[in-house]
Amino acid sequence: MPDLFPHIPSTPRPLAAPTPDEPPRMTARTLEGLEWILARELEQVGASDLRIGRRTIEFAGDRETLYRAVLESRTAIRVLEPLGRFQVDSTDSLYRAMLEVDWTEQLKTSDTLRVDAVIHDTFLTHSLYAAQIVKDAVVDQLRTPSGKRPNVQLRGATLRLALHLVGKTATIFRDAAGRSLHQRGWRMGEVEAPLSEVLAAGILATAGWQPGESLLDPMCGSGTLIIEAATIAAGIAPGLYRARRKAHGFFKFRDCDRPLVERLLAELESNVHKPVGSFTASDLDSRAVEATRACAVAAGVADSIVITENHFERVRPSAPAGLVVTNPPYGERLPLPRAAALFRRIGDWLVAQCGGWRAAILAADTPAAGQLGLRPLHRVLLFNGPIQCRLLEVEIRHRLENPTPELRVNATEPGVQPIDADSQTDQPQTLSAASLLAFQGRRPLRSIDDQIGDFRRRLAKRFKHLSKWARRQGIEAFRIYDRDIPEIPLVIDCYAGWLHAAEYERPHERTEIEHDVWLDKMIEAAALELGIPIGQTFLKMRKRQRAGGQYEKVDQRHAALSVKEGGLEFEVNLSDYLDTGLFLDHRQTRSLVRADSQGKRMLNLFCYTGSFSVYAAAGGAIETVSVDLSNTYLEWTRTNLSKNGFKDAGRHRTVRDESRAFLEYRAQRGEQPFDLIVVDAPTFSRSAKSETPWDIEHDHAALLERAAQQLVPGGIVYFSTNFRRFHFAEQQLAACYTIREITNRTIPEDFRNDRIHRAWRLVKK
Repeated sequence: MPDLFPHIPSTPRPLAAPTPDEPPRMTARTLEGLEWILARELEQVGASDLRIGRRTIEFAGDRETLYRAVLESRTAIRVLEPLGRFQVDSTDSLYRAMLEVDWTEQLKTSDTLRVDAVIHDTFLTHSLYAAQIVKDAVVDQLRTPSGKRPNVQLRGATLRLALHLVGKTATIFRDAAGRSLHQRGWRMGEVEAPLSEVLAAGILATAGWQPGESLLDPMCGSGTLIIEAATIAAGIAPGLYRARRKAHGFFKFRDCDRPLVERLLAELESNVHKPVGSFTASDLDSRAVEATRACAVAAGVADSIVITENHFERVRPSAPAGLVVTNPPYGERLPLPRAAALFRRIGDWLVAQCGGWRAAILAADTPAAGQLGLRPLHRVLLFNGPIQCRLLEVEIRHRLENPTPELRVNATEPGVQPIDADSQTDQPQTLSAASLLAFQGRRPLRSIDDQIGDFRRRLAKRFKHLSKWARRQGIEAFRIYDRDIPEIPLVIDCYAGWLHAAEYERPHERTEIEHDVWLDKMIEAAALELGIPIGQTFLKMRKRQRAGGQYEKVDQRHAALSVKEGGLEFEVNLSDYLDTGLFLDHRQTRSLVRADSQGKRMLNLFCYTGSFSVYAAAGGAIETVSVDLSNTYLEWTRTNLSKNGFKDAGRHRTVRDESRAFLEYRAQRGEQPFDLIVVDAPTFSRSAKSETPWDIEHDHAALLERAAQQLVPGGIVYFSTNFRRFHFAEQQLAACYTIREITNRTIPEDFRNDRIHRAWRLVKK
């Protein structure tokens, strides 16, 4: 069977370092893995005597070859024309060598200049310093007696120079394009992580796509792959749009061959024709779809591309065969469990809908790509910027028609028996519900689509009510779903247009990857129903709490934003920790603290991110003291206080200490007592900064007795816990306090679960 994809040569070794007496040659730069494609392109424009190295190709040719390489190469990033090569061994000799070039032939004093430098194994240690030496030599040579000289300009400079300094050999080039060749000239709009046009052209060539073969990108982003392919099919040279403006590179050179340029441009214009083949692109993000349309219009191929706003699983190929090519989100943009789920969903969609097609999928080189569920024919190493990727090349075979008897449940006919597999019938075989259970050996599960339907309807109902309620209350963070449907054990909170979800660990019959897919579909369904971009969703796993609990770091993305509550503002972090920094179930408790704070001295033990301290300060507390062992949370507390204008560090102090030790220390010092204390303690905590772990069941009574010693008579303690099996030591503490449980008063309206926490108001006798 012939291979469906081209053979890919191995990555070449770097070129040997040049010697000073070796004449410099034209040089083209590309991305790693695309050297063989660039070499083929250079040969097609007349280049000869190619020397291929890693990301670099040196070649020989005349001026037409140089111009064509700039205008017609799709995988070159830069094309450099040599101006000289010199032996240097110091900064002074480098400066003198640059003065040997006649810069009057390159620049006028009214022109602008940019210098880039690459250095390796030489007497200089900083490339910017090397570039500065070249720039000084150029402007010193051209400086007039009146002081006029070319100015440095980083964007759109008249002349862009490149210094390659390797050992004692310095080569100076001028950039024949003046800017990176990935800039085709048709890029419009902005989307997250756009694919480079050079890489897109390399992917198409690596996959062996040719004009005439149908092309489909179901997650197109800004449409780079599909538009690059359409311009190839239309015969539009990659440099044609730039060349029409004549604003960069060799068009500005003083020795530009104008007649040659005009002839080449006329030839390129005459090659443009209507694209051959079918081009289909879709994306779920409306902004990406609009960007794709705008780019397609600018590129002149909009009439040849079908662009839709659609989920990839609903996309259907319009031809019996072709190439699916796409750059889906992966581990750099998604956490790995979600990326793995996405790749499995892509694999399932390819099998179900794309039989007879080929697929080329760019994936980060992470375990997530291994969950595609299809065995790639090739895994080609490519780089998307700094990210090491693999282009997964897959053949998708047609599915067999009914390879096994179809099984359907017919619960209305309990007496129906399964038909023998060898019997002749045109009807699908039918099992009773009981027979199917026996066949499966387990209870039936509803389909994911049924679950999603119920889930979305429940979300829509809750959100319609709670969003209005939240606006009236001045609340931007609230709970909209709390395991309302037992088979969907998720908790979903909305934070100012962002979605934060948590799954509660429970047994299920899915495999790990099946469960990741299930979760991904549920979070995606929630985002779609609530109108939240999928990139603004975060998922956590809630397990039985162990040491550390919600305080352990689970991510590094630092998705921080501010939300408003009760006229106050709080910073939340939706990504890095199990909890976000604002306990939504204590919203009512915080209001009670504010109401009791006027003129009071308030102590916040286990302060976490200081929300109770902020509420107390807003209620008129004359002093707040926030105690925690974590520098991270104390800094977060200071941020929240500052956001609300409470910047007096003398009145609103933060103390790094263990709560029990802090109370004991104050008792020994006989310091002034507090009027109000808040204790919202974790269930369990162990820290290297504390000699003994904290266990709320075992330690709360002793802590509250110590707290009583730090209260004025009639002083108030608000105590709360989320530990469901908690037993409050009421008899022991009755000697110190008048005790009233206030749990019912502290459960917010958006919390259906009235066991989310328990709370008490203790008044010192």
